[in-house]
Amino acid sequence: MSDATDPNPKSTSPPWARLVFLQIPMAISAASLIAAIAVTLGRPLEPAWYLAAFLGTWCVYLRDSAASCDAEDRISQPGRAALFRSSAFLRTTLPGFTAVAGLATLAWIRPTTPTTILLVGVGLLGLLHAFSVGGRTTPASGGPSPLQSRLAIAKSPMVSIAWAAAAVSLPVLEGRGPGISTATWIEAAMLGLPLIAILLGDSLLLDLRDRDADAQFHLRTLAVRLRPRTVHVVVGGLLLLAAAGFALGSVVGEPVISELALGIPAVLGLATAWTAWPSLRNREASLAMAVMSWRFLAAISCLILA
Repeated sequence: MSDATDPNPKSTSPPWARLVFLQIPMAISAASLIAAIAVTLGRPLEPAWYLAAFLGTWCVYLRDSAASCDAEDRISQPGRAALFRSSAFLRTTLPGFTAVAGLATLAWIRPTTPTTILLVGVGLLGLLHAFSVGGRTTPASGGPSPLQSRLAIAKSPMVSIAWAAAAVSLPVLEGRGPGISTATWIEAAMLGLPLIAILLGDSLLLDLRDRDADAQFHLRTLAVRLRPRTVHVVVGGLLLLAAAGFALGSVVGEPVISELALGIPAVLGLATAWTAWPSLRNREASLAMAVMSWRFLAAISCLILA
């Protein structure tokens, strides 16, 4: 770890924030989103799949936290960075353990070949950003390579597409239900497209939180390239697109339960975080929970109405 002076040496975060910094709610939110979609499509998954989703997401985000804790996270997320900087176990052992546990779970489940290809692709996309920032401890450590610059601007779209692809495809490929048909994929696509809009809005809000730090480390993400006000306008537009997409899917499609059961809490949940941005922007753990809360709300809504 670098011996450079930490610009935020003390964290004023509440005690519960430690769970957020450990990325546990983020991992649970991934399993929650998959559960909501599985219920909506009427293709429930075996419980082991939710465990695999939790472990896989946790591994990727632990690795991202470890790679960034000595770099831009020290500026934008000082609480999380301080936690990971203080523990070699969190930086190395825990990500390795979750990776092994996740692979063991998948070996037990024995996914089909298409699912295996999907999971490998999503996992690689998730790890690309983490490895692209590793080794840089100060803005003067060297500018990003052309590849890193391209990855930075594509980070939010890539992450959004990866989340949506995994969340929608897993219930189709591995869920219990009738055989997979063209109609099944059409239903999944109609659910996945507005989901990408929601996830992209989610990612842009987090990129806006990281904007100053990313700029100092020469990571020209979408939030860095755009003005903050423009980012907020884009997020508002994405919320409208998502709402229209979910509404259209509930009218045209034939899901087991209405897409609005997922869409309404998802849009309202993220819209709440968006409108509360001024009061949340300097509250590290609260902002993270607010931005991901729509996934939990969607899962609760779908499970109640199932």
